[in-house]
Amino acid sequence: MEYRRKGEMLAIRLDEGDEIAGCLRIVCAKEGIRSAYFSGIGACREAEISHYDTKMNAYHNKKLDGMLEILSLIGNVTDSGQGEPLVHAHIVLGLCDFSVSGGHLVSAEINPTAEISMHVRDIRIGRTRDNRSGLNIQRF
Repeated sequence: MEYRRKGEMLAIRLDEGDEIAGCLRIVCAKEGIRSAYFSGIGACREAEISHYDTKMNAYHNKKLDGMLEILSLIGNVTDSGQGEPLVHAHIVLGLCDFSVSGGHLVSAEINPTAEISMHVRDIRIGRTRDNRSGLNIQRF
């Protein structure tokens, strides 16, 4: 992984073997970022995505392997309340047969590279568990 920061903008390049959310947490921790949004493209060799079932208050996970194009990666960074950044991302992946699959990003291992742009927000956003939905929703 390599990145550059100019003001409130960051350009981040992930390399083979890097894990998306983990690398973004490292960058945010090093830079003291507690609120940001990001987007990116690239490719990965394996990924785990999930969807949230509001009736069961549970996530359903799916693992994907092979050459996967990152068609869209979007997300945000909020304050975990534990002194570390919390990365929340959604991803759309193109499969080798040109079908797509997407959802909440659990993990993705880059191969060969990914390009991510991050914009720091000048607003403090945390998360609190919402008993109705079972989700950790944003709190301002």
